Amino acid sequence: GRLAVASPFADLTFDDLNARANQLVRALRARGGGAGDAVSLLCSNRPEFVVAYLATLRGGMRLTPINTGLRTGEIRYIVEDSGAKALLADGRHANAAADALRGLAGVDVRIGIGDPIHRFEAWDDVLEAESRDDIDDPRLGSQMPYTSGTTGRPKGVHRPPSGAIHQPGLAEAMRRFAYDPARDVHLCTGPLHHAAPFVFSLAMPLASHVPVVLMDGWDAERALRLIDAYRVTHTHMVPVMFRRLLELPREDRAQYDVSSLRVVVHGAAPCPRGVKQQMIDWFGPVLYEYYA
Repeated sequence: GRLAVASPFADLTFDDLNARANQLVRALRARGGGAGDAVSLLCSNRPEFVVAYLATLRGGMRLTPINTGLRTGEIRYIVEDSGAKALLADGRHANAAADALRGLAGVDVRIGIGDPIHRFEAWDDVLEAESRDDIDDPRLGSQMPYTSGTTGRPKGVHRPPSGAIHQPGLAEAMRRFAYDPARDVHLCTGPLHHAAPFVFSLAMPLASHVPVVLMDGWDAERALRLIDAYRVTHTHMVPVMFRRLLELPREDRAQYDVSSLRVVVHGAAPCPRGVKQQMIDWFGPVLYEYYA
């Protein structure tokens, strides 16, 4: 009954999240999907992204989140290159999703999230036809994100099911985060299709039984409002977000209580000393910088 995911679209308890993941596994299996199969996901920061992640994780499937800012040809390339048998797509990107699959063989499962997509089944209808009970035969799945900022085509990076478990860096991060399910809340500020928010702001807090508050796009003052409202303890940011926060008028910044923050992880780019010092002066000694 505890909150698991909060977002502008809907809130889900851990029970809801578990049930919907079971429903999606059954729906994918009913359409021919099975362990080892690839599933592509073109979705903004909304609860369905989380459901898709957990369903593929317990269904033994390989999930590829796709950057929602890509053009049709790039989306098509990733869907085809990943060997996806299914595309779960956000209705916000209906045209790109439909155009990317036009004439593409092998992607027989097409499920639309939110607004309708031509020739896609509706997410709610697909899930409601299935049982919410736990599946009898869970099997650990995996992910294959695609690189950005690379030469040529994006490259798929397959992380086998046991890969994350044996990464010393992630283990150290988990120790530093020291999540307490009884009181902690994580704010997801970045797009979940990106590897860093996916790991730091979704996989790790949920594995620690900590609720995640999803931002639907970055906005500095909205981030402060959410930190205050949900008493956020953990978050992941990048230096440009620090700059946007510091650009807010002091009187606006003073409206929000950020004293609940215990861990603010940041990376992706070098953080200027002056910016970091101002953030420490404001948020406290809670910043942890990482290099990857």
